[in-house]
Amino acid sequence: MQPSEKYTMRISRLTVDKLGIQMYDRVSAVLAELIANAYDADAEHVKITLPFGQYLARKVEGQIEDQGFEIVIEDDGGGMTAQEVNDYYLNVGYNRRARRSEKTPRYNRRVMGRKGIGKLAPFGICHEVEVVSAGGDSTKHGYVVSNLILNLDVILDEKTDKRGNILPYHPDPGPKDGSYADSAGTMLILRRFDRRRVPTGEELDRQLAARFGLSQGNWSVRLEDSRGETDPIELGSLNVEIMPGTRIDVGNRPVNVEGRFLPVSGWVAYAKDPYKDEVMAGVRIYARGKIVAQTRDFDIKTGFTGEFKMRSYLTGEIHAEWLDEDEDFVRTDRQDIIWNSDLGTPLREWGRKLLKELAAKAEVSTGQRAWELFLEGSQLDERLKAVHPNDTAIRDSVLRAAKSLITRADRDSIKDPDYRARMVRLAYAIGPHNTLLTTLDEVASSADGTTDAILDLFEKARLVEMYSLGQVAHERVESIEQLQRLVSNPATVERQLQKLVETAPWILYPDWTPLSFNQSLASTRANFQSWYLAKYDEHLVTSVIDSPSKQPDFVMLNHEGRLEIIEIKRPQHALANEEFDRAFGYLTAVRKFINDTAAVRESFPKARLTIICDSLNLDALRENPIRTDPDISHKTWHDLLESTSRSHKDFLRVVGKMQGELPELAAEGG
Repeated sequence: MQPSEKYTMRISRLTVDKLGIQMYDRVSAVLAELIANAYDADAEHVKITLPFGQYLARKVEGQIEDQGFEIVIEDDGGGMTAQEVNDYYLNVGYNRRARRSEKTPRYNRRVMGRKGIGKLAPFGICHEVEVVSAGGDSTKHGYVVSNLILNLDVILDEKTDKRGNILPYHPDPGPKDGSYADSAGTMLILRRFDRRRVPTGEELDRQLAARFGLSQGNWSVRLEDSRGETDPIELGSLNVEIMPGTRIDVGNRPVNVEGRFLPVSGWVAYAKDPYKDEVMAGVRIYARGKIVAQTRDFDIKTGFTGEFKMRSYLTGEIHAEWLDEDEDFVRTDRQDIIWNSDLGTPLREWGRKLLKELAAKAEVSTGQRAWELFLEGSQLDERLKAVHPNDTAIRDSVLRAAKSLITRADRDSIKDPDYRARMVRLAYAIGPHNTLLTTLDEVASSADGTTDAILDLFEKARLVEMYSLGQVAHERVESIEQLQRLVSNPATVERQLQKLVETAPWILYPDWTPLSFNQSLASTRANFQSWYLAKYDEHLVTSVIDSPSKQPDFVMLNHEGRLEIIEIKRPQHALANEEFDRAFGYLTAVRKFINDTAAVRESFPKARLTIICDSLNLDALRENPIRTDPDISHKTWHDLLESTSRSHKDFLRVVGKMQGELPELAAEGG
């Protein structure tokens, strides 16, 4: 045998591609396989040295350029002799459990590996793996070292003999081959990488901890930053803070498989806060101390009740050794269970039943957690005490209203200051109604109907009105601020302004309320458009909201029994003669429509034209009707903003003084 043929691997290029390169394309997945190998080798200590948070290679002008990094995995396990390297390590597909033992010789551990493909994992991220292993019996010089270097490029350059048989691959012996070491153990050195990112130390800790369900005294894994910029990390158990009252232990809930009750251990719960990364999401299922599946729903189809909360906050770990016993019910990449199998199907049904119980159990806790986050962010309780120190009824009613409003809100909404502010204002508007109803019940049930009780009822009724009006005023001021932004932007188009005015008619008419809105306006618009088409053979559009895909000719509103024609021009526009003629023509047409239609005349006896534009570029003939006709008016955007802002902000200020505005504390108001 030639020295260069001391080590032999019989493998096809397809095997390396399918079981190495494609299955293990993340650094954490590769490290998990190599850690498992060290565990099966009876190692007590594993040290992994790699550059935290770095790309192992970079792309330069379309080419992958190695950065010169190394990943080193060292363990103090039993190591391997040259014979064992050939018989076991280079024997792809070698089943350790079937041919040697299911238990390790030193610590009697249940062997994790089974299919003998984990050794190919490094080729998912690199092109060269150096093995330095000292094993066998100790000699007077120490343990004999086996040192070999595997080259992915040579492996993939598959050679065949004359008959087409794949020739074996012979890794090159390394410089330490045949030397001696003081202690047994194995070191793997990974080099020449593809463009893969090493997670940060914190990320690696979480990702690797999630992959192993091990907790024993004779086993430790240490992660070290090869650049020395981050402190070493001792791999620990995955720490997920649990939402109180949601944990369910499953040790007394075996899985029923056709009358056989297979044991499981572990727990499921809801996480207190959203996951830091995907590796923490869902329930992790382990067999022989190593993850075999991670599920958020036990294969339930989408669309079930409570799906968002379940997929966002479900966490837990379940240990089921029988998933990886005589028959393998785990996918080759060990990333999921084969659910449609003899054991996968009953486990799936067991899990679904468990999740339904958890969802019901967690409903109260998730609502309580949402309320805690809302109170913490809004400081509503403290703000109410500052404004109403002696009125516990008002404080309680507002808090009850707020709690009802946000019970089913998601965490992202509750974290949004604008959302919290809206909920506070709404609760402040709704809450006093509860107080009013309570007082009304007390008056109704009072035997003597005392003057004090009746006065209290009127006081509560006054508060209810003020709080409700205050909420309306807040919403109106928000719309006015939107109008301000539109008018100050030269790029604003007419349609945006038409839509805002139609949605909020009170911008033009401060006394407009929903109660004054005549429900027949929509049918009147439609009738007018049909009448105009028949009369003038021309299609008109009089609503932005009812015609989302068409540009309105004008906006038709109603106010005080009149049909209002609102002719809107973009900011900084000067109305020209032909534009006035067209608008005046619409007014004339609406007047004729009212005269011709008795039913319309009963609801809307008059018509009026309002032109909103910043200036007029009209001749004297056109300017005269604007000055003399009481049913034609011109408003500039500045005048409109000034009048509507003044009327609504004055109203808001008066109501605020009467009701006592909630103070804007630092947490919300800055």
